Amino acid sequence: MGVRLRHLHLPSVHPHYIPYSLASRVQEHFRRQHLDFKDAKPDSSPAPSPPPPTLISFTPAPIFTLGRRQTTPLSPSETARLTAPLRIPAPPPPPPPPHNDRNSTSNNSTDAISLTPKVLHAPRGGLTTYHGPGQVVLWPVLDLRPRAHHHRPPPHRSYTVKCYARLLEETTIAALAAAYGLAGQTTADPGVWVAMRSAPRSPRDTNADADADADDGEQSLAKIAALGVHLRRHVSALGTAVNLAFPPPYTAAAADETTNPWARIVACGLEGRAVTSVAGELGEGAAAEMDARLARAMTAAGQERERCWPSSREGRLATVWAAELARRMGIAGGVEGVGGEEVMGLMEELVRGIDAGSGDGNRDEMAALEEERTYLSRMRDIFAGR
Repeated sequence: MGVRLRHLHLPSVHPHYIPYSLASRVQEHFRRQHLDFKDAKPDSSPAPSPPPPTLISFTPAPIFTLGRRQTTPLSPSETARLTAPLRIPAPPPPPPPPHNDRNSTSNNSTDAISLTPKVLHAPRGGLTTYHGPGQVVLWPVLDLRPRAHHHRPPPHRSYTVKCYARLLEETTIAALAAAYGLAGQTTADPGVWVAMRSAPRSPRDTNADADADADDGEQSLAKIAALGVHLRRHVSALGTAVNLAFPPPYTAAAADETTNPWARIVACGLEGRAVTSVAGELGEGAAAEMDARLARAMTAAGQERERCWPSSREGRLATVWAAELARRMGIAGGVEGVGGEEVMGLMEELVRGIDAGSGDGNRDEMAALEEERTYLSRMRDIFAGR
């Protein structure tokens, strides 16, 4: 079998969400493999094999990331606003697993919780965006300029930066159509957009005229998936984030900053543009229909058996997205799902490696490391059924 797209889903179980810093460590681990391969001499013996393209998917603890265009430092009041406690509702019960296997393990709490968002500078372009519960973040790590190896052809197609961004958008559009019947589209602005129901343009503008929106096709669009990439010597990082359960269907409460993180920012610096989600577009009470469509999409993608642990809507959409990405990139072997035990072991190994040399870390780094340890300990307990 040829090269396969390696897919790791990093687990989150409400109220325990993976720290963004740990997901970034996993991403850098695989990115370093590609960069080291580029540095290896072609005639070295034994010749190293190229690392496979990898997809990392996850749902992080709440965080606002600031892009490279965010050159003005946040004021104390802006920082306080972003880091004010955010109420996170419990997700709906997970769909029944397609098979009775270990991946069905879930200890999701049914209680809403309050979490304090982090604020972090990210290497992507753009301004401020939000990641957190109710989303699935998808980070492909691959070489946009793959080379032949031992007379074998490159493992997948090559891409310019512009074509790679379009690949991520088109993959997301196809996955949303297959999984939920939603018609996504692109605009001059990055990301994936859908035609918005009659509603104010943004949670900050509760007095907006919905009829005026209906007359303006461009302004009646809402962003359902954000896009931001970073390249180092043509090796990719970051990617896209799809809003699944959050923000909820638009109501007057959407302007409440204690429950809607997008009400605290101008998302990606786009004034007057709304943010929506799969749940927001399909409406209340659509969970059963969503789960049925998602199960059919997994089957159509040849992924009947769920490999993501624990079983979740985020993991299932990531599975469909991975299959679509592999198909569009011309990866002949399809997708190789990495099991929960291997994913847990990798994260624990990475944190142990940081532990060994963390004596000189600053206060923020040490606090992040402690959060990662706490998360891993809780996930290990859940994985063991404790």
